[in-house]
Amino acid sequence: MKGPPRRVLHVLKYYRPAFTGEGVFLERSSAVMQELDGTVEHELLVTHTPRPAGPEAAGFCSTLRRVAYLNAAPVSTVLHYARLAWWFLRNLRRYDTVHFRTHADWYFVTYLLTRLAGRRLVLSATLDDSLPVLIGHYRPGLRRLATAGFRLFHAYVGISPRLHEQTRAVAAAPERCHLVPCGVTVPQAAPGMRERLRRSIDAGPDDPVLLFVGGLCARKDPLFLIEAMPAVLARHPGARLVLVGPPLEPDYVRRLDEAVAAAGIGAAVVLAGERLDPHPWFDAADLLVFASRLEGFGTVVPEAMAHGLPVVARRLAGVNESFVLQGETGFLFEDREGYLDAVLRLAGDAAMRRRLGAAGKALCARQFGMRQVAARYLGIYGLGDAGVDPDIDQAAGPEAAESGLGCTASITDSRFHAPADAIGGGPGDGPVLVTMVDAEEAFDWSRPFSRDARDVTSMRSQHLAHRVFSRHGVVPVYLADHPVASQDAGRAPLRELLQDGLCDLGAQLHPWVTPPFTEAVGEANSFAGNLPATVELEKARCLTGALEDAFGIAPRIYRTGRFGVGPRTADVLKQLGYVADSSVSPCWPTAAQRHDPSAWANPPGPYWVDRERTLMEIPVSAALVGRLASHGGRVAPFLFRPGADRLRLAGAAARLGLMERIRLSPEGMTVEEAKRLTRAMLAQGHRVFVLTYHSPSLEPGNTPYVRTAAQRDRFLAWLDEYYAFFREEVGGRNTTWREVRFGAAQAAKPAMAAAS
Repeated sequence: MKGPPRRVLHVLKYYRPAFTGEGVFLERSSAVMQELDGTVEHELLVTHTPRPAGPEAAGFCSTLRRVAYLNAAPVSTVLHYARLAWWFLRNLRRYDTVHFRTHADWYFVTYLLTRLAGRRLVLSATLDDSLPVLIGHYRPGLRRLATAGFRLFHAYVGISPRLHEQTRAVAAAPERCHLVPCGVTVPQAAPGMRERLRRSIDAGPDDPVLLFVGGLCARKDPLFLIEAMPAVLARHPGARLVLVGPPLEPDYVRRLDEAVAAAGIGAAVVLAGERLDPHPWFDAADLLVFASRLEGFGTVVPEAMAHGLPVVARRLAGVNESFVLQGETGFLFEDREGYLDAVLRLAGDAAMRRRLGAAGKALCARQFGMRQVAARYLGIYGLGDAGVDPDIDQAAGPEAAESGLGCTASITDSRFHAPADAIGGGPGDGPVLVTMVDAEEAFDWSRPFSRDARDVTSMRSQHLAHRVFSRHGVVPVYLADHPVASQDAGRAPLRELLQDGLCDLGAQLHPWVTPPFTEAVGEANSFAGNLPATVELEKARCLTGALEDAFGIAPRIYRTGRFGVGPRTADVLKQLGYVADSSVSPCWPTAAQRHDPSAWANPPGPYWVDRERTLMEIPVSAALVGRLASHGGRVAPFLFRPGADRLRLAGAAARLGLMERIRLSPEGMTVEEAKRLTRAMLAQGHRVFVLTYHSPSLEPGNTPYVRTAAQRDRFLAWLDEYYAFFREEVGGRNTTWREVRFGAAQAAKPAMAAAS
């Protein structure tokens, strides 16, 4: 089992929305550190960027569990440093390590507090902030004191050879100095993306596309690239220069626009703006051009190399000479003549571009793999792998292939959420009902989990429910797990239903019966979200592939078995191409979530879990109902805690109309309870309802809810009565998850066609 979390506090001066390269690296490296050791949590304090007005302006990273902004607006220097010290006094006890990614405390107060508290203290040099440079910012009379202050740190990180050697020259203990370059991650390219992007800028297959990625500011010098573009166009009229990055300096951006207009090259220069994910542009380009005059490392250059692009970059001594190898992985230039010579050679020679690109890609894999870099940081933090879960096979070390998981979405973290436009929500519209069936193996719910529990013969009885479905126009989605997909007894009956257009297909992950089997079987690991992100990803990938092989269609809606959603589940689903999830069951929290008030809140309905609005959560309908329901966050953890049944408190509270916990399901709920739930949720403004049950309940003896044939008859009668109630009393109608996710146009598509 995992031990208690160890926390690292990262401190940055500047973060979203005024993003910096070090902020980008922090997000990406924290994601991989979390994959290497899930017991290490990462939080961020932003000292200088004012707190954004709303989360949509800030953006978030799913592996930064907390982002705190010191100030809501600019304040005086005295007040700023007073607030910084007070913040540390109140919060320092939470952390094991504090990593100042920039020198953020001019007076060393927080550094001293960190040491006095016995926490590990780390300082990074990322641009022009090596120790000699930082010390040189102080008045001569204070430099000896500043030198002593910087020696409070346990470790110093330089991201380039120049910064590393400069710091070593003045550090009291050179062995505390670590050269750790920025790691590089390369997500998998979406099929056809290169062609789509090139068409969007009118670039033909053979037209050279030059790419710049970075903030539009004088230091990065994209003006140099624009002013050289006419000479490139003279030899290659179809060439394009794409500038991807935020406009950091408005006056400078106006100069860029003026230069483009003066040269008459508007069709050849594309200002693509800031991109949350710039990687598709790397895939669309033929070479990277980078004229920045000052970088601590210049991560974008090795990123381009990792994509297989040759690079043409301004020479920065002690920064990029070790990986931009002249004529091997790219070219370094010092003036306009050198730049044009390199660009024109590469633009006219596709074979050279391929050769240099392949060499650069291999070099990046050796030197800048993010897993290697993340492992180095865990060691510097003094955490290493001490917290690795012994219940998980950890054979895959830092040298293993990278998962490519992003960190831009969360099903459980409200910072990422935005309400979805729910159907049935307009004036005069009635509510809608989606039916979801957990298509799974039968197992004894009272016994420990077992990999041998794989009986899926109950799938042969699903036609009994379809007699009810046909009377009410219900087209359910079967959320099938691995035993169903991998055995003919499970897939054959479901395949018939799919072929007849009577249902749709989704995925449901039961970790204990889904390969790869690297974790110990037990209660905690039965929740997919408790597994390391890489294990959860591989199991979800295996399940998705098994369903595609069995049914010839790709599932696009997902559920974690036992509603075991975790902090990286959304990132997993985005990588695998899912567009909807139904892993949230309000008011039924896991043991770890029980005392979180938000776990007892009823979400307002379907919601987006990422800024791009590509993944929608469609929660199961469940709520606290009764006169005390509004106090559920305080009362429910006590009322529904394990063992409370012996005191019969929940039953008494329900009989008195004070509070009852109801899920929209024929399993364990009476139809009258389901009706009360529906009326209560309608009164709160809900318009999308989700009914769910388990497929083994259709054969007596498989679940606690259906032990006899008579109980099965009552189960089916429950469905019949509830569907009639939903239509006749509340004016609702049945629909599919596709209509909720995509709108009415998708709802009419046959399941086999729509899912592909």
